[in-house]
Amino acid sequence: MRETVAVDSDQVRRPPPLPLTRRLLVVCAHPFDATLALGGVIGAFADTGTAVQIVCLTHDPGPDLDACRRKVLAAELMRAASLLGAREATLLEHRAAQLQWNPPEVLAAELRSVAGPVDAVLTIDASAPGSHPDHVRAMRAARRVAARLGCPLYGWVRRTWDTPDPPDGVLAVACDRAKQQAAVACHDAPGPADPVLPLCGPGDQDYLTVVLPAASPTVLPAPELAARRRPRR
Repeated sequence: MRETVAVDSDQVRRPPPLPLTRRLLVVCAHPFDATLALGGVIGAFADTGTAVQIVCLTHDPGPDLDACRRKVLAAELMRAASLLGAREATLLEHRAAQLQWNPPEVLAAELRSVAGPVDAVLTIDASAPGSHPDHVRAMRAARRVAARLGCPLYGWVRRTWDTPDPPDGVLAVACDRAKQQAAVACHDAPGPADPVLPLCGPGDQDYLTVVLPAASPTVLPAPELAARRRPRR
Protein backbone atom coordinates (compact mmCIF):
# COMPACT_ATOMS: atom_id res chain seq x y z
CA MET A 1 0.00 0.00 0.00
CA ARG A 2 1.41 3.34 -1.05
CA GLU A 3 1.01 6.23 1.35
CA THR A 4 1.25 9.84 0.25
CA VAL A 5 2.28 12.46 2.77
CA ALA A 6 1.66 16.13 2.09
CA VAL A 7 4.66 18.36 2.57
CA ASP A 8 4.16 21.68 4.29
CA SER A 9 5.11 24.36 1.78
CA ASP A 10 6.84 26.31 4.54
CA GLN A 11 9.30 23.42 4.96
CA VAL A 12 10.42 23.58 1.33
CA ARG A 13 13.17 26.13 0.83
CA ARG A 14 12.36 28.13 -2.26
CA PRO A 15 13.82 31.50 -3.22
CA PRO A 16 11.35 34.36 -3.01
CA PRO A 17 10.15 35.84 -6.30
CA LEU A 18 12.51 38.17 -8.10
CA PRO A 19 11.93 41.91 -7.61
CA LEU A 20 9.38 43.08 -10.16
CA THR A 21 11.45 44.66 -12.93
CA ARG A 22 10.31 45.67 -16.40
CA ARG A 23 13.68 46.75 -17.80
CA LEU A 24 17.05 45.63 -16.42
CA LEU A 25 20.44 47.07 -17.36
CA VAL A 26 23.30 44.61 -16.84
CA VAL A 27 26.74 46.23 -16.53
CA CYS A 28 29.67 43.85 -17.15
CA ALA A 29 33.36 44.58 -17.04
CA HIS A 30 34.23 41.66 -19.38
CA PRO A 31 32.25 39.55 -21.87
CA PHE A 32 32.74 36.39 -19.80
CA ASP A 33 31.17 38.08 -16.77
CA ALA A 34 27.79 38.12 -18.52
CA THR A 35 27.72 34.33 -18.67
CA LEU A 36 30.10 32.82 -16.13
CA ALA A 37 28.93 35.05 -13.27
CA LEU A 38 25.71 36.84 -14.18
CA GLY A 39 24.26 34.36 -16.67
CA GLY A 40 22.03 32.56 -14.18
CA VAL A 41 20.50 35.79 -12.87
CA ILE A 42 20.09 37.27 -16.35
CA GLY A 43 18.20 34.16 -17.42
CA ALA A 44 16.03 34.25 -14.31
CA PHE A 45 15.01 37.87 -14.90
CA ALA A 46 14.37 37.21 -18.60
CA ASP A 47 12.16 34.23 -17.73
CA THR A 48 9.87 36.54 -15.75
CA GLY A 49 9.37 38.81 -18.76
CA THR A 50 11.98 41.42 -17.86
CA ALA A 51 13.53 43.17 -20.86
CA VAL A 52 17.26 42.70 -20.25
CA GLN A 53 19.96 44.86 -21.85
CA ILE A 54 23.61 43.87 -21.39
CA VAL A 55 26.40 46.43 -21.73
CA CYS A 56 29.98 45.14 -21.53
CA LEU A 57 32.59 47.80 -20.91
CA THR A 58 35.70 46.05 -22.25
CA HIS A 59 36.84 43.66 -24.94
CA ASP A 60 40.26 42.03 -25.39
CA PRO A 61 43.15 42.96 -23.07
CA GLY A 62 45.66 43.00 -25.95
CA PRO A 63 46.07 45.29 -28.99
CA ASP A 64 43.27 44.98 -31.54
CA LEU A 65 44.23 47.43 -34.27
CA ASP A 66 41.70 46.28 -36.86
CA ALA A 67 38.96 45.54 -34.30
CA CYS A 68 38.91 41.91 -35.45
CA ARG A 69 38.99 40.43 -31.96
CA ARG A 70 36.37 42.90 -30.75
CA LYS A 71 33.99 41.82 -33.53
CA VAL A 72 34.43 38.17 -32.57
CA LEU A 73 33.75 38.90 -28.90
CA ALA A 74 30.72 41.00 -29.78
CA ALA A 75 29.27 38.17 -31.88
CA GLU A 76 29.89 35.69 -29.07
CA LEU A 77 28.25 38.00 -26.55
CA MET A 78 25.21 38.47 -28.77
CA ARG A 79 24.74 34.69 -29.14
CA ALA A 80 25.13 34.16 -25.40
CA ALA A 81 22.74 37.01 -24.57
CA SER A 82 20.13 35.55 -26.91
CA LEU A 83 20.33 32.14 -25.22
CA LEU A 84 19.90 33.78 -21.81
CA GLY A 85 16.82 35.67 -23.03
CA ALA A 86 18.36 39.15 -23.09
CA ARG A 87 16.99 41.46 -25.75
CA GLU A 88 20.14 43.47 -26.45
CA ALA A 89 23.89 43.32 -25.86
CA THR A 90 26.47 46.05 -26.46
CA LEU A 91 30.26 45.76 -26.32
CA LEU A 92 32.10 49.03 -25.66
CA GLU A 93 35.65 49.83 -26.74
CA HIS A 94 37.67 49.83 -23.51
CA ARG A 95 40.48 47.32 -23.09
CA ALA A 96 40.29 44.73 -20.34
CA ALA A 97 42.62 45.13 -17.34
CA GLN A 98 42.78 48.88 -18.01
CA LEU A 99 39.29 49.93 -16.97
CA GLN A 100 40.55 51.33 -13.68
CA TRP A 101 42.16 54.25 -15.52
CA ASN A 102 38.76 55.53 -16.66
CA PRO A 103 36.88 57.84 -14.25
CA PRO A 104 33.59 56.28 -13.06
CA GLU A 105 31.64 59.35 -14.13
CA VAL A 106 32.94 58.96 -17.70
CA LEU A 107 32.00 55.29 -17.79
CA ALA A 108 28.59 56.10 -16.33
CA ALA A 109 27.99 58.66 -19.06
CA GLU A 110 28.86 56.05 -21.68
CA LEU A 111 26.45 53.59 -20.10
CA ARG A 112 23.63 56.12 -20.08
CA SER A 113 24.31 56.96 -23.73
CA VAL A 114 23.72 53.38 -24.89
CA ALA A 115 21.17 52.19 -22.33
CA GLY A 116 17.46 52.58 -22.82
CA PRO A 117 14.95 53.26 -20.03
CA VAL A 118 15.63 50.93 -17.07
CA ASP A 119 14.01 50.11 -13.73
CA ALA A 120 17.03 48.39 -12.16
CA VAL A 121 20.76 47.82 -12.71
CA LEU A 122 22.71 44.58 -12.17
CA THR A 123 26.48 44.14 -11.89
CA ILE A 124 29.07 42.08 -10.00
CA ASP A 125 29.38 43.13 -6.37
CA ALA A 126 33.05 44.10 -6.16
CA SER A 127 32.95 45.55 -2.65
CA ALA A 128 34.97 42.69 -1.12
CA PRO A 129 38.72 43.13 -0.61
CA GLY A 130 40.77 41.75 -3.48
CA SER A 131 38.10 42.28 -6.13
CA HIS A 132 39.36 42.70 -9.69
CA PRO A 133 40.02 46.40 -10.46
CA ASP A 134 37.86 46.20 -13.61
CA HIS A 135 34.93 44.86 -11.55
CA VAL A 136 35.42 47.62 -8.98
CA ARG A 137 35.33 50.30 -11.66
CA ALA A 138 32.31 48.73 -13.39
CA MET A 139 30.44 48.63 -10.08
CA ARG A 140 31.19 52.28 -9.38
CA ALA A 141 29.97 53.28 -12.83
CA ALA A 142 26.83 51.16 -12.42
CA ARG A 143 26.19 52.77 -9.04
CA ARG A 144 26.33 56.23 -10.60
CA VAL A 145 23.85 55.21 -13.27
CA ALA A 146 21.45 53.73 -10.73
CA ALA A 147 21.73 56.78 -8.47
CA ARG A 148 21.06 59.13 -11.37
CA LEU A 149 17.97 57.15 -12.38
CA GLY A 150 16.77 56.53 -8.81
CA CYS A 151 16.57 52.77 -9.43
CA PRO A 152 17.99 49.87 -7.39
CA LEU A 153 21.44 48.40 -8.05
CA TYR A 154 21.78 44.65 -7.51
CA GLY A 155 25.18 43.03 -7.06
CA TRP A 156 25.97 39.38 -7.80
CA VAL A 157 27.96 37.71 -5.01
CA ARG A 158 29.53 34.29 -4.54
CA ARG A 159 28.20 32.11 -1.74
CA THR A 160 30.57 32.41 1.23
CA TRP A 161 28.29 31.29 4.10
CA ASP A 162 27.64 27.82 5.54
CA THR A 163 24.06 28.33 6.73
CA PRO A 164 21.14 26.96 4.64
CA ASP A 165 19.70 30.43 4.13
CA PRO A 166 21.61 33.48 2.90
CA PRO A 167 22.34 36.32 5.33
CA ASP A 168 19.88 39.13 5.81
CA GLY A 169 19.87 41.48 2.87
CA VAL A 170 21.00 38.84 0.36
CA LEU A 171 18.47 37.68 -2.25
CA ALA A 172 18.46 34.07 -3.49
CA VAL A 173 17.70 33.60 -7.19
CA ALA A 174 16.68 30.27 -8.73
CA CYS A 175 18.76 29.73 -11.89
CA ASP A 176 18.65 27.47 -14.92
CA ARG A 177 22.20 26.12 -15.04
CA ALA A 178 21.65 24.31 -18.34
CA LYS A 179 20.75 27.61 -20.00
CA GLN A 180 23.72 29.31 -18.38
CA GLN A 181 26.14 26.59 -19.52
CA ALA A 182 24.81 26.88 -23.07
CA ALA A 183 25.54 30.62 -22.98
CA VAL A 184 29.03 30.01 -21.58
CA ALA A 185 29.72 27.66 -24.49
CA CYS A 186 29.23 30.56 -26.92
CA HIS A 187 32.61 31.98 -25.90
CA ASP A 188 35.95 30.74 -27.15
CA ALA A 189 38.27 29.57 -24.41
CA PRO A 190 39.65 32.64 -22.62
CA GLY A 191 43.27 33.53 -23.17
CA PRO A 192 45.84 33.66 -20.35
CA ALA A 193 45.49 37.46 -20.08
CA ASP A 194 41.69 37.44 -19.93
CA PRO A 195 40.37 38.32 -16.44
CA VAL A 196 37.70 35.66 -15.91
CA LEU A 197 35.58 34.76 -12.90
CA PRO A 198 35.13 31.06 -12.12
CA LEU A 199 31.63 29.72 -12.67
CA CYS A 200 29.53 30.20 -9.57
CA GLY A 201 29.38 27.27 -7.19
CA PRO A 202 27.24 24.15 -7.47
CA GLY A 203 23.52 24.30 -6.97
CA ASP A 204 20.68 26.04 -8.71
CA GLN A 205 20.75 29.37 -6.87
CA ASP A 206 22.70 32.58 -7.26
CA TYR A 207 22.73 35.46 -4.81
CA LEU A 208 22.29 39.22 -5.04
CA THR A 209 22.97 42.06 -2.68
CA VAL A 210 21.05 45.31 -2.81
CA VAL A 211 23.99 47.62 -3.33
CA LEU A 212 21.77 50.66 -3.75
CA PRO A 213 18.03 50.72 -3.00
CA ALA A 214 15.54 52.57 -5.14
CA ALA A 215 15.38 56.28 -4.43
CA SER A 216 14.53 59.58 -6.05
CA PRO A 217 16.62 60.36 -9.15
CA THR A 218 19.75 62.38 -8.48
CA VAL A 219 19.34 66.11 -9.12
CA LEU A 220 21.82 67.51 -11.60
CA PRO A 221 24.32 70.04 -10.22
CA ALA A 222 23.42 73.62 -11.11
CA PRO A 223 26.24 74.15 -13.68
CA GLU A 224 25.43 70.91 -15.51
CA LEU A 225 21.70 71.66 -15.44
CA ALA A 226 22.31 75.17 -16.76
CA ALA A 227 24.50 73.80 -19.55
CA ARG A 228 21.76 71.42 -20.63
CA ARG A 229 19.21 74.21 -20.68
CA ARG A 230 21.43 76.60 -22.62
CA PRO A 231 20.03 76.97 -26.16
CA ARG A 232 22.21 75.80 -29.00
CA ARG A 233 23.46 78.27 -31.56
